[in-house]
Amino acid sequence: MSNQNIVVKSNDLIEARYKLSLNEQRLVIFLISIIQPDDDDFRDYELRISEFAVTFGIDNVKSIHALLKDAARSLMVKLIDLSVGNEWNYVTWFSNARYVEKKGVIVIRFDKALKKYLLQLKGHFTQYNLQYIMRFKSSYAIRLYELLKSYQYLGDGGGFYREFSLLDLKSFFGIEKGEYEVFFNFKNRVIVPSVKEINQHSDIFISSIEYIKDGRAVNKIRFMVEPKLNLMALPSKEIGVLSDAVLALRYFGIAEPTIQKWVKDYGNESILNACLFVHAKQVAGEVKDAPAYLAKSLKEGYYVAWLEEQRKKEEKRAFALAQKAEKDELERRERDAMRRRVDAVLDEFHSRPEVEQANLRAVYGKNINSILTKSWKRCMSSEAQPENDVRFRFDFANFLQGYDASMAAGALPAVDVAVSLP
Repeated sequence: MSNQNIVVKSNDLIEARYKLSLNEQRLVIFLISIIQPDDDDFRDYELRISEFAVTFGIDNVKSIHALLKDAARSLMVKLIDLSVGNEWNYVTWFSNARYVEKKGVIVIRFDKALKKYLLQLKGHFTQYNLQYIMRFKSSYAIRLYELLKSYQYLGDGGGFYREFSLLDLKSFFGIEKGEYEVFFNFKNRVIVPSVKEINQHSDIFISSIEYIKDGRAVNKIRFMVEPKLNLMALPSKEIGVLSDAVLALRYFGIAEPTIQKWVKDYGNESILNACLFVHAKQVAGEVKDAPAYLAKSLKEGYYVAWLEEQRKKEEKRAFALAQKAEKDELERRERDAMRRRVDAVLDEFHSRPEVEQANLRAVYGKNINSILTKSWKRCMSSEAQPENDVRFRFDFANFLQGYDASMAAGALPAVDVAVSLP
């Protein structure tokens, strides 16, 4: 795979809700990998069906023509839910799609609403090489891989974790109510196969899964993830054909007979753990002869204590992340509550007689911060409801609540005649 086969997505798009089939997922991701870093607008992207078939290992090229045409057609109407809070935001994947039969080409343009999620991204985005998902046979595996990959930065080059509520994970997968109601079925038909594909083919390794219960039922799932060694140094044709242990040992330059012996003697898991340990030491500049140190580490089990240390660090990091997530959630709820309160106060205000609204706006103008007086006057002259301006919404709502409270306590006379700003 060349450096051009890079998939770059905004994290907001990764976190969006949508349901796609395997070929629909592949089609979208393949097209995203065609986008160039300097593209400032979408163009008509040409997808050669033969190249698509080779990339994803599809032997029956004739059938893929029909499958891709169906996928492109359905993606014209399938919605992406990018809603946040009470603000709805639904977009489609493509604005147009055209099939050129004689050339075996599909010409597709992404919907313009996706520009900020796919073009010239500066922050909060995830990127990966197309080769890491091209052998996936499940749309769930692709979805889980992207959701985990978007959290990799939290590991700062090391291990990381991501925790989902069961309902959220099913929502990300597009699993509707009534599907996989029995957790055993969801685990064995969705999670386990997806994890197996990610571990076998991608650049990350899900080292453990924790099923967290509320009472007797699982309500949260935590995935512990480690980045694999740099498999890009190996020929891409070998990725996914050999075991992870063989790939890792080849990366360190271990001879083939030794590889076969070590795999037999130590097993895949021990070899991978030892390789991760030696790689970490190598990056830290503590190892000069990596193959020799790897052999000794496998024999003496040096990596065992290191793994325990990493586990403790991960627990500490997980605790800090959980605290931050809890704080962020609390702040989000407070903001939502504040927004709902302001909306309710202003809705009630707009239900009052127009003369009363005008009078209260005038009273507010007399009590406003002097710095904002001119801005308020301009809003009063140009807008029917100046209090809806983002600069005044919160302050005006607080003013109304305070004014009404004073009125109820008899501290202020009723305002029943129009007053004008000075």
